[in-house]
Amino acid sequence: MRKMRTTLLMTIFAAAAYVTAGAQISGKVTNRNGAPVEYATVVLQTVDSLYINAAYTDSAGRFAFGAEMPAYRLIAQHLTYDTYEGGYLNEYDITIELSEKENALGEVVVKGERTVVKLVDGRMTYDMPLLLSGATAGSAYEAMLRLPGVREQEGSLILAGAGGVTVIINGQATSMPHENLMAALRMYPAEMIQSAEIMYSAPPQYHMRGAAINLILKGEEAGRNGGLQGQANAAYKQKHFANYAGGFSLLIPASKLTADVNYAFSRGHERSGLDLYSNHLYDGTVNMIEQSNRGSRKSGVHNIRLGMNYRLTEGDRLNIAYTSQVTGGLDNRESSDGTFSLSDTHKENSSPTQMHNVLADYSSGFGLKTGIEYTSYNTHTIQRFSERMPGKENEFAADAKQEIDRYRLFADQQHTLPSELTLSYGAQYMYAADRSSQIYNSAAGDMSGMDISSRLTEHTANIYLGIGKSLGSKLSMNASVTGEYYRLAAFEEWTAFPALEITYFIAPSKILQLSFSSDKVYPAYWEMRGAVSYLNGYGEIRGNPLLRPYRDYSGQLNYILNGKYILTAFYNYMDGYSMQLPYQAHDRPALIYKTLNFDYKQTAGLNLIAPFSAGTVLNTRLTLSGFYDRVKSSHFHDISFAKDNFVFYARTDNTVSISSKPNVSLELNAAYISKNIQGPAELTSLWNLDAGLKWTFFNNMAELRLKGSDLFNSWTPDMIMKYDTQNLRMNLIPDARAITLSFTLKFGGYNKTYDEFDSSRFGTK
Repeated sequence: MRKMRTTLLMTIFAAAAYVTAGAQISGKVTNRNGAPVEYATVVLQTVDSLYINAAYTDSAGRFAFGAEMPAYRLIAQHLTYDTYEGGYLNEYDITIELSEKENALGEVVVKGERTVVKLVDGRMTYDMPLLLSGATAGSAYEAMLRLPGVREQEGSLILAGAGGVTVIINGQATSMPHENLMAALRMYPAEMIQSAEIMYSAPPQYHMRGAAINLILKGEEAGRNGGLQGQANAAYKQKHFANYAGGFSLLIPASKLTADVNYAFSRGHERSGLDLYSNHLYDGTVNMIEQSNRGSRKSGVHNIRLGMNYRLTEGDRLNIAYTSQVTGGLDNRESSDGTFSLSDTHKENSSPTQMHNVLADYSSGFGLKTGIEYTSYNTHTIQRFSERMPGKENEFAADAKQEIDRYRLFADQQHTLPSELTLSYGAQYMYAADRSSQIYNSAAGDMSGMDISSRLTEHTANIYLGIGKSLGSKLSMNASVTGEYYRLAAFEEWTAFPALEITYFIAPSKILQLSFSSDKVYPAYWEMRGAVSYLNGYGEIRGNPLLRPYRDYSGQLNYILNGKYILTAFYNYMDGYSMQLPYQAHDRPALIYKTLNFDYKQTAGLNLIAPFSAGTVLNTRLTLSGFYDRVKSSHFHDISFAKDNFVFYARTDNTVSISSKPNVSLELNAAYISKNIQGPAELTSLWNLDAGLKWTFFNNMAELRLKGSDLFNSWTPDMIMKYDTQNLRMNLIPDARAITLSFTLKFGGYNKTYDEFDSSRFGTK
């Protein structure tokens, strides 16, 4: 039945390719020698010279418009070239050749400040090579942390004014578990990123909602011009333990077929630790429990990608990609010593955790994009637990398995209509099957009552309609609504998600942008199971079969001055917000970690980004943010709470050019955040200091980086919970300080492009 359903949907989406006609306008801008011209402005007009749209060329000189016009005019402009104007009839892949200005002065150099951010179709687009110039960011993850307003919090990326943010690659949402995606981005080189788009209200054709960072990777066009290209990198990181990483990337171009190969490996070894002080009320008595936990985590992660881009015609393309992530050698150990428990836990995978993804999509010359995706995820771990406290002796093993199969089908179409109106529409269907089990074996007694074996089936279908309209030369608007049907087991829900983005050009150097979006945040599959996992003799993680998705409403007003100063006012409201927090049980001595839905969480504040420079020697960016945070729950286990707090965040990023020959630069960054809240708990204030040196040599083909992160080990918070009957403190043992030495060698340039896949809810804790 499932196979018939999948085949039927594939047939429906394939048939959609034949109900539309027309072609989208795209092309390339070169100089007279055939070399691509980057950052040329290409203006699309009607034959009567009425403005339709504008675009910038990328590093390969490419541009594209989502327009279907049999007759039109193009204007191409660049500071060092003569302006080009031309008319076209039934042509949809254009090559424009620009001539250098005759009055260009060869020996005179005019230095100016290049704009780092541009507003393109409502997206704040950053030139990443320029933004990272002189910086010691070695990975794609570190490169994203250099984006204005982006910071890291407990392993997740936070965007000022939006809270959580989704990372997408080349306009395609990813299918990796969040922690695996972050690990992969930490291994991929920063040089692979051409530009980054920050969107507070992502367009519906991305099939995700809310805030997003879209990483645009360097494309195969440059590879086609430059032949075989690649890069090899290796890194040594010394934290408390030594860590290693390495990999290579290849781009293999041909006339119509471009293939890419990417492999990355990391061997991680991290320290974990926690000092817990718990005044625990149970059976009418307050008991003081002190536990000291120390442990380590080891694993080896292999990331493999094989991609193929085949150009059927100038406007039609077929992409097929296989992506795999394999984690082996898992060895997590923790010992807990204290007044309540003397325990040891050891978790390992009996077979490597594997995720395999195949994605095939077809892009037509008339604006249709359709595709199919399959993801398989399998993990099998065994946890062995031993309690040695006299009178509490116990020993057991927990055998946990999770198998997930997910299918996705999608189709999108865009048209340009009269009166400068664009129309977009599309649909997506996802089916997921999660088969999970956790079986206990104990020598001390029967634990079969805690065994679970479950099968969850999930259906998600959505359809959207969007419009875009230019109202004169200063005002533009994009609005959309997405209807979604969601079913998980017996739970069904129909939801509508509106989104709006309005841009007003007060003047060429002054821009106002208003964004509104709505979203639904789904819990991870493992959180919805009723399984119990033991951290030690006192702490345990419990699943929640009653856990439900929560709604997120977000609004931002951005003021952009001179393409670099950005002031953002924002407000976020999360209805039914959920998170995992510790709770001191009232009926027994147990600290329970369980994800629960709250009433709501809301945040309101201001964020300012201001860059400064001193010639070519110093570049500085200052980020200041202040916001009010409030969260409320009427049913946090058997108590209720309402908590609020004002938070201040400041960060400064500084790059100093020490020498041009040799090419050596220094980076010095610092950050501070005041105390914050997590439900009824408080997180202590934090500060950190990073420093790094980068030496570029061998004709700019080699780079050596030395970087110190969190030099004072001060970016790890402690948690304090004193609310109602809850009274505890957790002092985390930090392992953030790191010294990293990395080497990168490039050949033939480095350019490649691919889409990732999405399974942010896979995996277990």
